[in-house]
Amino acid sequence: MADVVAGLAVFGAVIAVGWLLVRTRAVPADADGVLTRVCFFVATPALLVTTLSRADLSAVVSRSTTVAVAAELAAIVSAWCLHRLVLRGSTAEATIGALASGYVNAANLGIPVAVLVLGDAATIAPILLLQLLVLTPVTFTVLDAVTRRGNPSRLATLTVPLRNPLLWGVVAGTAANLGGVNLEHWCGGYPAQGLEMLGRVAVPLMMLALGMSLAGAPRPLRNTPADEPAQTSQPSLPVHPAHPAQDAQEPLADGLDQDVHAAEQAADRPFHAGEPHAPDAASSSLRGESRRSGLWLAVGWKLVVMPGLAVAIGLAAGLGGAQLLVPVVTAALPTAQNVFMYASRYGVGKDLARDAVLLTTAGFVPVVLLAAAILR
Repeated sequence: MADVVAGLAVFGAVIAVGWLLVRTRAVPADADGVLTRVCFFVATPALLVTTLSRADLSAVVSRSTTVAVAAELAAIVSAWCLHRLVLRGSTAEATIGALASGYVNAANLGIPVAVLVLGDAATIAPILLLQLLVLTPVTFTVLDAVTRRGNPSRLATLTVPLRNPLLWGVVAGTAANLGGVNLEHWCGGYPAQGLEMLGRVAVPLMMLALGMSLAGAPRPLRNTPADEPAQTSQPSLPVHPAHPAQDAQEPLADGLDQDVHAAEQAADRPFHAGEPHAPDAASSSLRGESRRSGLWLAVGWKLVVMPGLAVAIGLAAGLGGAQLLVPVVTAALPTAQNVFMYASRYGVGKDLARDAVLLTTAGFVPVVLLAAAILR
């Protein structure tokens, strides 16, 4: 337990360094975008290749990781039903609410936390594949259909995961493992040395980028300059779901600051003929209450209910102790920044998604510590 606390403290210190670099203007406010792209395109794929190439694949595809996948699916489906049927949100709003309640930050925080708490980054691979191959295409398809402003090419939407370097990192590492390829003996070991060097910088760069992104993030639950209009067939931002860098898994996308700026620009756009009239005070208050209810539902579902589902499903599957810790820690990971990116691009639930990312990122540490204290 002490080593987990110490490790998380180190993570917190590195995140704080990233925050200070931006706040003191030692680096540009959008510097997190550069680090994010380095992690996304180079460092994290290298880490996945080296980790999976020598991992015990029976541990990667095990009852523990199967329970983690089942818990995430159960959390997202149940949260969608609540946002749609109880809070009376539209289909698009319920989709964003469900993702905020269960779509975990598997790369930027999942890999470092898996290394620290579970001792193996490979355990996060099934969640990465679930989110890359299933949840992302389904999300784009649903939001395209209900907002009617998506990319007209269904092929482009459904092949987004194939342009994701994290997916190919998982594929290459698994293929090397199954093929019995020892990277250290391949081509004199030089490729392995390069991959190891790049993989070692992935975790610290992720932590620095997270701290930088938090430095310019708006205060949760703040009032937006203009309330979001009721959902219509036209979202407030253009949608380009086939962009390989921006629509990929986890890596802070273009940086939280840039997405917030884009969302605020959309909220502040001038009124034009044909657009919905500005809401009156009563309707604004009702929408504000609805947003707050949706936000607290998403945060509570993410930090409490989803880990609880992991415990329940894990116990039903016969897991206990360290085996049960894998799905519980995975379930406790915060909401991925991608959820805010999707909300911004489709003009749906931007406030909820943004605040859910910030609040779950701030609140997941106690949940992980409690799980480690009980199950390790």
